[in-house]
Amino acid sequence: MSDSFPSVPTDALADGGWCERERRRTTEFDAAVVTVEAATLVYEDRTLRDRVAEETELDRLWRFFVASRLTVSPATGPSTALTRLVANRAHAGFADTLTARGFEGVRRVDPGAVDSAEATLGDDSRVAGYDALCRLDGVGVRARGWAAVRPVDNAYLLVGGAYPTAVRTAPDEHTDDALAEAFDPEGFREELFSLMRATR
Repeated sequence: MSDSFPSVPTDALADGGWCERERRRTTEFDAAVVTVEAATLVYEDRTLRDRVAEETELDRLWRFFVASRLTVSPATGPSTALTRLVANRAHAGFADTLTARGFEGVRRVDPGAVDSAEATLGDDSRVAGYDALCRLDGVGVRARGWAAVRPVDNAYLLVGGAYPTAVRTAPDEHTDDALAEAFDPEGFREELFSLMRATR
């Protein structure tokens, strides 16, 4: 299994209050003709988590960033068909990751939003976007997730993450206001895409 973890922008992550949450190696899928193994790093925005917990006593994962180097064996150069296969499987796996991390009702976003994301990333990435909902103690928060797969160094790179976008329901005005003040969806999106672009 590959030991090659992605190269992530560690200074930007540290400056942004992110901390490493997981580092793992897995076999992502074993198809009839290829096996794809992953070396994955997962980061959490600990600053946001601590801020929300202090102000509202709600403690959960609100934002994360993930980077995976996907190694295909037997080794072969990227092709249109292989890229489509890897991207489709990786996007499905990312949607499962959202669910596993407590995001509910995960669904793909409209193609127009994906086109805009691909233009923002400015490379040959295959991008998928997701809308979801976070629920905790009477609070409902809308969230957006992004995952991009691109060929790199005879392998593939999956980069993505998720962040809150708006408060849907809250049990009281204080909680509603505190969450709304803590959430910066445009800033979160910009930072996530910057991390995605900087990862190699």
